[in-house]
Amino acid sequence: MNFSKYILSGFVIFTLSSCEDVIDVEVGEGKIELAVDAFINNKEEVQKIVLLNTKQFFSETGQEVYVADSVYVKDDLNNKYIFEDLNGNGTYEWDDTVLVHVDRTYSLTIKKGSDLFSSESVSQAVPTIDSINWEYESAGLGADNGGYQVELVASDLIGVVNHYQIRWAKNDTFVTGLDAINLSIDGSFSELGALDGGTFIPPISTFPAFDAEDSLGLGDIFTYDLLSIEESTYNFWSAVLNQKVDGGLGALFATPTSNVNSNIKSLDSEKTAVGWFSASMISSYSQLIFDKPGEKLSYSTN
Repeated sequence: MNFSKYILSGFVIFTLSSCEDVIDVEVGEGKIELAVDAFINNKEEVQKIVLLNTKQFFSETGQEVYVADSVYVKDDLNNKYIFEDLNGNGTYEWDDTVLVHVDRTYSLTIKKGSDLFSSESVSQAVPTIDSINWEYESAGLGADNGGYQVELVASDLIGVVNHYQIRWAKNDTFVTGLDAINLSIDGSFSELGALDGGTFIPPISTFPAFDAEDSLGLGDIFTYDLLSIEESTYNFWSAVLNQKVDGGLGALFATPTSNVNSNIKSLDSEKTAVGWFSASMISSYSQLIFDKPGEKLSYSTN
């Protein structure tokens, strides 16, 4: 996610005319900040930390790369993982077996000259996805076509309040955007309605994609990623979701758009950053969609 789009800065002149009066309003330039996208996990794949500079809101130029002297992650066993930007595009990578392990504390450090940014995250346990159910649904009102609804079958971990994020992929391509941010507490919508140790409930557990591009058909491979996240990361994504305001009364009474709080901190009080650092355990499950007589979701879609 590009966190810098929430930086409201720039220079603009609005000309409002009524009969004879012209009013010019100047908006001063905002401060350029470090934008950090640092979500690491336990998958045996390239781990990436993206560092860019924010830009003026009304600027037509792209974001500039943040060129750090060093970027590394250390865990509480003093293991050090050095990330390198081999392509000069602001994407710092580490690729050597598995980085994140359960119940470890991970610290991120970003250095550039005298500037020093840091953050910390604790990896949480994640439940195993037991299986996947799927069922074909005909096109509904306003839908272009039918498709397969798919749900994960998994149970919340018992004993503590757990925060989760669920991601979906079709043929190894993950669905992105605000609509794809699917959060859960103990497999439900909130701690209040959750059942400790209970199964994940729909629609949190379900992927309902009926548009022509995202709908699932026979032969497609569907993947669920179930991520354990800290409560602070859950709150971060919730704040990101709150930036999306639809029309009507929701827009009328919405909180004004503002920068989402970041856990990237600087030793220099004058230096600030946007974005987030998180270390997650992931439980993943992939399934080829095939015609399986009697295959049903665990709930009725009627």
